[in-house]
Amino acid sequence: MAQVQIPPPRLPEAPQQYDVAYMADLLRALETFIAQERTPGEMRATKITLTDLPTSSSGLEVGALFNDSGTVKIVT
Repeated sequence: MAQVQIPPPRLPEAPQQYDVAYMADLLRALETFIAQERTPGEMRATKITLTDLPTSSSGLEVGALFNDSGTVKIVT
């Protein structure tokens, strides 16, 4: 889950001629963005729809949601 409080990295301005320094800056910005997107964080929403939840906790990690005969449960 993305951390919405953290602004995404700014991509570097493209030069007229591409060079090693520009490509390094671009790669660093993309790596930062990917790390931010993969870092779990807080979530706040007014509506959520979960489809195709597992029907048992078997094999799920702690904190995962599953559907137990119409009741959403959390693996503990």
